[in-house]
Amino acid sequence: VKSASGAAKYFTKDDFVAGEYYTDEKAGDVSLWGGAEASAAGLTGTVTQEAFAKALNGELPSGDKVVEQKESRRPGYDLTFSAPKSVSVMAYIAGDKRILGPDGAQTKAVQQTMAWVEKNLAETRITKDGKTETVKTGNLVYALFQHDTSRALDPQAHIHAIVANMTRGPDDKLHALHADRIWSSNSVIGSIYHSFLRDEMEKLGYQVQMTGKHGTFEIVGVPKEVLETFSQRREQIMEKAAELGIVSPKGRDTITVNTRDPKLNVEDRDGLVLDWMKKAAEHGFDGKKLLEGALGASAKMAERENAGPLGRGYTAIADAVKVAMETVSGMLRSPDPLVDRGFVRMVQSAGQANAQLAVASAIRIHGQREAAFETDRVAKTALDLGLKGVTINHIDARIDQLLEKEKLLAGKIQVNGNTVAAVTTPEALQTEIRILSMVEAGKGGATPIVAAADAPDRLQAASPFELNPGQLAAATLLVSSTDRIVVVQGVAGAGKSTMLQATAA
Repeated sequence: VKSASGAAKYFTKDDFVAGEYYTDEKAGDVSLWGGAEASAAGLTGTVTQEAFAKALNGELPSGDKVVEQKESRRPGYDLTFSAPKSVSVMAYIAGDKRILGPDGAQTKAVQQTMAWVEKNLAETRITKDGKTETVKTGNLVYALFQHDTSRALDPQAHIHAIVANMTRGPDDKLHALHADRIWSSNSVIGSIYHSFLRDEMEKLGYQVQMTGKHGTFEIVGVPKEVLETFSQRREQIMEKAAELGIVSPKGRDTITVNTRDPKLNVEDRDGLVLDWMKKAAEHGFDGKKLLEGALGASAKMAERENAGPLGRGYTAIADAVKVAMETVSGMLRSPDPLVDRGFVRMVQSAGQANAQLAVASAIRIHGQREAAFETDRVAKTALDLGLKGVTINHIDARIDQLLEKEKLLAGKIQVNGNTVAAVTTPEALQTEIRILSMVEAGKGGATPIVAAADAPDRLQAASPFELNPGQLAAATLLVSSTDRIVVVQGVAGAGKSTMLQATAA
């Protein structure tokens, strides 16, 4: 977000917010305030242009302002959450009013995702006694705006979460938001959002299937031809942009307008929906039968939930867990110490039971290549398995349980220059200890293979590729050391395999 006034006018104008064709409420009601600091400041309900502009300018209704006011400050940040194409189809073409609106599945998924972002990623930087440090704050001010179309005027339910550049620090003052972790966690946030939306859609009675990275999915029963129909326009725009050498979003917008069907009226939202229905009907699809089936399935699930834990049915939970086991069985140990066994599993919900399988599988996946694993990456891997009923809340709770039982161990690692939370297993820790002990025991216990002075020339001659200084230094150490075990550490792609080929030769 570059301009506070521009963003306030753009996001709060009526024709930009989703229209009345899916809700009886006024269009403006589809904008919502969110965040702990927003709530504390009395910013709730519908977003007004005046209050929104003030928030982007670093000011709350009370008159409280961000202490670090600079002319060059960024007003805010735009996190966009786009629903899968089949979800948009069921909302706009089939008319499932449970998906959109202030209380719809899409809004719930975004609100839950933003709650996680606020709790885990909201930070600021505070300078004290000449020392600047990054501190967690756990509060945000943001506004949600639900929109209905892509730039190409295809159905695309998406919500903009406009995060104001402010957060209240531990000193009780408003500070600029330090958003580095929010941006670096972009793919994690995407996986979290898709897991919440997937769970909400399943609660509405739909079956879903995983389709790609970051937990993306589609609703089972929406024909592929229909999905492709509402994706072709974007592909045409991208092809035209490539042909003209245009790479900027603004340039693509110009192409969109210039190549748009003149019969389509951008302002006539009802007309757009009718056009979408017509295109879907050309493939024999109106979504009514699929919606009817989902409503019936949802009603049955509600009956089971209202009957309590016993009414939910051990069989239903067992079936969900069985499907999950089929997905992850090749990743787990048998038995796996990271998965509960016996009676305790009989009293868990499907989400809780499947979260155990998801976390254990994620740990095993990361454990193939790493000794310690960034906690957020473990969570993302677990979510992207797509096990039924599993959200970040289940994953975080399960990781906490394993830490409490000391089946996982907490620590910190460096990632791209930042210190982040990480976990490892007792087994991995013991393996590291054994390796270090062996290294220590082997010091000075071997005869050099090649003298250090002669090694570089001989290694370079033996290598089919030109070795860089780092590779030469590591290879020289290997062949000239008096230690039985020499440890070489390097990031993926640093050339360790090439170096070892020269050493072996």
